[in-house]
Order: sequence, then structure tokens, then C-alpha cells
Amino acid sequence: MTFRAHQGVLLWMRFSSLQGPFCRPCGTAVFREMTGKTLWQGWWSPLSLVLFTPGTLIINGVALARINKLSAPVPGQPGQQLQPGTPVLRRPTSLAVILPLIWAGWVIANIINDLTS
Repeated sequence: MTFRAHQGVLLWMRFSSLQGPFCRPCGTAVFREMTGKTLWQGWWSPLSLVLFTPGTLIINGVALARINKLSAPVPGQPGQQLQPGTPVLRRPTSLAVILPLIWAGWVIANIINDLTS
């Protein structure tokens, strides 16, 4: 399973991924971390706004759906499991998605205003 993160900064972008065999709690924790980073850092370039960040979020959602189909880990399994942590939309970083939505709304409003004037 692979989870991805995307960072868009004006004219350049950075992609990262974390691949591994995850149990359900570990996969959920990695999903929440990588998706939270993408929601905070992914929107800040034009291509990121319309293409790469939404694509990354969709890919991570599909991976989470596959993780959620796994059975719960059995006590006594080797290795320490990650704590899933706070859900993505309850994290402060998810509030950053409001800014690019406001910006996109402003751009669309200006385009409509120019077309109607």
C-alpha cells in the first residue's frame, strides 16, 4: 500500500510517498498524516489547486478504503502499532483548505463579473 502527500508552492511542487505493508491502525495513521499535510500544503500552486492535490486526496481515499477492509490486528502481533490519531477533518491543518477555496471563489466571481460587464 502506498500513501502520498503533495506540496505545491507557487511555481514548483513536491511529491512524497510512504509505501509499506500496513495493518489497519498503522495505515489509518499514515493516511491521516499524509492527507493532513496535503490539505495544509498542497494547494499553493495553480496546477496543484486543480489537478495534483485533488488527485492525491482521491488516491489516498482509495488506499484508505483498501486498508479499512483489513481485519483488526490480533493482540500479540510482532511490532508496535501506530495510534491512528485524530481524524483528518478534525485536525487544525484541514482548516487550511478554506483559503484556496476562497481564492478559487474569488477568481470565479471575477471571471463571471468580467464576462457580464
